[in-house]
Order: sequence, then C-alpha cells, then structure tokens
Amino acid sequence: VPTFEMDNPSDSEDEEDSKNAVFSSCKLCSRNCELVKVLLASGLQMASVSLPETFVIALLRAEIWGHNMSSYMAYAAIGINSVAVIFGGPFGRFSDCVDRRLAAAVFAIGTFAPTWSLLIFGYTTAKALWISTIVKVLGSYGLTSNVMLALINDVTRVEDREEAVGLYYAANNLMSLTMTGIPVLLVLILRVIPNNPTIFLVVQVVLSTLCLLLLCSVRWKRKEINSEDDSSDDEDVSRARVCEATGSTSEAPKKTCKAWVGDRIRRTVRQFILPVRLACGNRRLRRLWCAGFMLMFAGQLVMDIGGQYFNQSMDLIPYGTKDELTTVAVLTMVPGQLLAIPGNLITGYLSKRGGPLYLLRRLVPIASILVTVGAFMAQVQQFWFIAVTVICLNYAGLPNVPLMRLVSGLAPPGRVGESLSAIGIAAQLASLIGNAAVVVINHHLMGTAMANPLWIYYPICGTLTLMAILPIRGTPYGGWGAASGIRQDQWVAVVFAHVAQQRWRKEIARRKAASERPVFQA
Repeated sequence: VPTFEMDNPSDSEDEEDSKNAVFSSCKLCSRNCELVKVLLASGLQMASVSLPETFVIALLRAEIWGHNMSSYMAYAAIGINSVAVIFGGPFGRFSDCVDRRLAAAVFAIGTFAPTWSLLIFGYTTAKALWISTIVKVLGSYGLTSNVMLALINDVTRVEDREEAVGLYYAANNLMSLTMTGIPVLLVLILRVIPNNPTIFLVVQVVLSTLCLLLLCSVRWKRKEINSEDDSSDDEDVSRARVCEATGSTSEAPKKTCKAWVGDRIRRTVRQFILPVRLACGNRRLRRLWCAGFMLMFAGQLVMDIGGQYFNQSMDLIPYGTKDELTTVAVLTMVPGQLLAIPGNLITGYLSKRGGPLYLLRRLVPIASILVTVGAFMAQVQQFWFIAVTVICLNYAGLPNVPLMRLVSGLAPPGRVGESLSAIGIAAQLASLIGNAAVVVINHHLMGTAMANPLWIYYPICGTLTLMAILPIRGTPYGGWGAASGIRQDQWVAVVFAHVAQQRWRKEIARRKAASERPVFQA
C-alpha cells in the first residue's frame, strides 16, 4: 500500500503548538474528570515509589552495598525482569477480563509493598534491605502491563487519546517531582525537618492510600469492543470470541477429574502464550514490539548503572557524606522530571496534530544523540552535569509517548491491556538481557585500568536507540491503521474494519442458524 509523508510544519507553527499544548491539555482535563482522577492516581503511585527510593532505599544501598551496588542492583533487576516477563502477559489479560480499576489497584499494591516491608522489618540493617528487595522482585508482576495507561485509554475519547498519553507521562513526572522537591526544600535546603527515614515511610503510606481511594472513585463502564482498528491479523481470536458469544445448544459432555485438571492446566499455559502470539502474529504490533525493545533496552540499561556511575564520577564511593549521596540521588530524579513535564505535554500535543507515527520516526534519532551525552560525565565530574545528563535521558524517553499511543490504537478488539502488556514485556525483556550483561561486563570493566569505565555504556546505548528506527520504517500490509495519523492508512483501516464487520455478521448468522437446526435421532 503506497504511503505519503506529511509536510514538515513551519517554525511559526512549532511555536504556536508549544504555546497551545498546555491550554489544550487543560481543556481536556476540564471536560474529562475521570481522566484527571486516573492521572492523579497514577502520579501518586509513581510518587509513592520514588519518594522512599530517593531518601531511604538509595542511601541504604550506598551504605550497605557500596562498590557492589550496581552488581546487586543488576541481580535484583534480573529477578524483577523475570517475574515481570513471565506474569506480565497474564496480568494484561487479567486487566482485560476484570474491572480495570481492580487490576490497577492490584498492580499499585505490588509497587507499594517494598516500602511497607521497611516499616515492618526496619530500615537500617542489611536484612531489611534484602527483604525489601525480595518483596520488590515478587511485586513486579504488573510492571509490563501498563494497566494505568490502559485505564486512561478506557476513560478517554478516541480523538483525545494522543494528548492523554502525553498527559499521563507528564502527570507522573509532576507528582514525582512534587513529592521529591518538597522534601528536598524542607530537609536539605531549609532544614526545618530532620532527614529521618521514618517520616518518608509514613508519608508513603498516606500517598499509597490516597492512590487506592482515587482508583476506587473512577467511574468507568466496560465496552465490548475497545479498539480503533480491526483487521484480518486476529481472525483466530475473533473466531474464538464469536464462538463464545453465539455458543451452542448442545450440552458438552461431562469431564472426569483428570480431564478437568488437564483442561485447567492447558488454559493456564495458554494465558502465558497468547500475549506472545499477539506480539509476534500481528504485523504492526510486531514492528512496534521490536522498536520498543531497542528503545527501552538503551533507556533501562543507562538508568541501571546511573547511580554508581554518578557516584564514582564524583569520587563519593566510599567516602561520600550522607548529604552528598542524597544530593546525587536528588539530581538523578528532580531536574529530569521537572523538564520532562512540558516535554511530554508538547509531545502528546504534536502527536495529536501530526500523527504518532510521523512524530515517532523523528524523535528516535534525537533520542540517540541525547543518550550519548551521558558519556561526558566521566570527564566533566561536576554536580551540575548530573542534572544535564538526567535531563537528556528523560528527553530520550519521549518516543514512548507516540509509541504507546500507536500500540493502544492498533490493539485488536478487547485486547488493549494485553497489547500494552506485550510492549511492557519487550521493555522488561530488554532490561533482563541488559542487567545480565551488566553483571558479566561490570566485573571485567571494573578490573581495567580506567578510573570510571561505566561511561562506555552511553555511546553503545545511543547506537542501539538509533537502530529502533529500522522496524518503523516502511509500511506493513494493510497500512499502520487509524492510529497512525496518516490519512491513507486511516482510509484502509476503515475499509478493513467494514469488510471484517460484514464477514463476522455472516459468520454469526451461519452459526446461529446451525445451532437452531433441529437434530433428528435415528
């Protein structure tokens, strides 16, 4: 199918889009109160994780693990990635089958549990740190599901979903920044509150409770079909759903206990296989899966080694003071989250104006350059350059906004959560491979003559980010669908959806007639 490229917007239009992005987002929030609730809940969930991570757990790791911090964090990340990859697909299907608010609450509790364990077992010993780490590994079952994004997709109209995705990322950064910036102001700058871990742990409990209450207050009604695109890629799934909807008048034979157990085992295994089949079998999702894998591999890898890399660049291991370690932890989060807020809003707005596919293809090369900037930290060795590196890494993650919008728009009917979880599996699988590489490579890198050899990760990850442009170039058979923003692909999607609708209407009528046909016994 031939395609055409959209004209590049002029400089004046870019300036106008930047000014209108905030106003357009505010209008969207004013007419969609349920979206605001989900955004607040998602932001509180993110803040409840980042607050104790910055002021309690990061210090505990630096004091107890020291030079082994990146290796131990890599081991923990491997466990997290393994649990997330194994259970992410079934959890995504679970979110499609039950009330999405319940699935979001279950996911949120899994992220709150590591900090709750510190309140139970203490927060000053190595035993408490390891318990919290193990709980974090076990509670990562929903990390790949993107269930909050699926809930936002459910409560937002189709024409506003590009902007809602940008709002989602911006709200997460805003809430995390607020919940981190206020303690920094009160504890490190004004020093009106002592740097007591108990205070942060109690605040986290309050924030997590508010998050769960907001999720319960969201008004949402499940729709039978929750997709903007339909095609022949998912005929088997659609056929199975038609069979379930029409049913048959003949009674199924009773199963023995052994057959019942075998059937349950097959169904359980099927829950793990279907998301993989969805990602591999759908032409368009397969391309987005590969692009997401490369983007998230690079992003996760530099984030994993960032803490030790910054501390070693500033010669803070093992002689850094508590305030210096806290400053590094704050600089690792606050500047990037602050400037990522307007970045995500503008990205979502531009995605709505020009189409997410058009924007994604242009953001990937820019992200590659931004990732590479972090390598200069080994030579600059200044606190301010930590902020520059973190800002660049946060802006390198902006391609996720159009990418996730494309995934939700191209999801088969009733499988939005499962499709988003498939991309989440790509992220965790990339992180799993990357952390395994960190464990193996760091052992050899730290034994070299270089003073701070971790800088080498940044140019490598920049190259991998640039390679993410390859899967999204060109056009698959049938186009990219209505969510791409390309008019011809939107027209093709409408035609395919109409053909599929007519086909399945005939199929339903045929099956209904077959089920009502009288059966004559000899």
